[in-house]
Amino acid sequence: MLIVVIVAFVIIGGIIMGIMQSNVQHGHTQALATIDGFNPAVRFDGGFGPSLALDPASNRFAIMRGADVKVFTFDQLVAVEVERNGGSLTRTNRGSQAKGAIIGGLLLGPAGLLVGGLSGSKTATDLVKRLSLKVFTNDLVQPVHEIVFFKDGQGKEQNSMFVRRAAERLDEWHGRFRTILAMQTAAVEPSAPAALSIPVDQIRSAETPASAPSKPRAGWISRTFSS
Repeated sequence: MLIVVIVAFVIIGGIIMGIMQSNVQHGHTQALATIDGFNPAVRFDGGFGPSLALDPASNRFAIMRGADVKVFTFDQLVAVEVERNGGSLTRTNRGSQAKGAIIGGLLLGPAGLLVGGLSGSKTATDLVKRLSLKVFTNDLVQPVHEIVFFKDGQGKEQNSMFVRRAAERLDEWHGRFRTILAMQTAAVEPSAPAALSIPVDQIRSAETPASAPSKPRAGWISRTFSS
């Protein structure tokens, strides 16, 4: 009897979560439709806070909190950071390489498990309570936005299906923002100065020492001052 009650509770909880998620997605769709020229190619409708939408065609991304949508151009992205249980795993700033291992190898190890992050532990018994992506922009009012991909107060094992799925989605979005940062860095790097093209004859004339001025003939001097 107890097992039946537990199963029923899990099923009802899943249905409620599904309805809530559907409502969140619908609200985001309506909010994004009001943005002129913004057609997201990919979206993340988070159930633990802010959500994401990305439109590569217009070089913009959006961060959504309910009906509130903030749109940023790619050049407004300053940095991106991945956190596990509140500790930083890796951070990439504009104009710099990622500090730490590439997130694909950092989140998912050889066995496909989340590693221990800052604690250094890599055992499968470590519990994951939170996985998030921090997006840093040049907005002086609200520069930091944390996108939570997984949250569980009790924590789940690293090889849990829920943790693995969240890690994969986090990995994808982290890769997208790293690509944006790399694009912006390449756009502002100064190009090498073009080599000057100098004709060969000018080079040769420059290398040839100038001849000494010829001495005037004595006859010329005498004729000049004798007049």
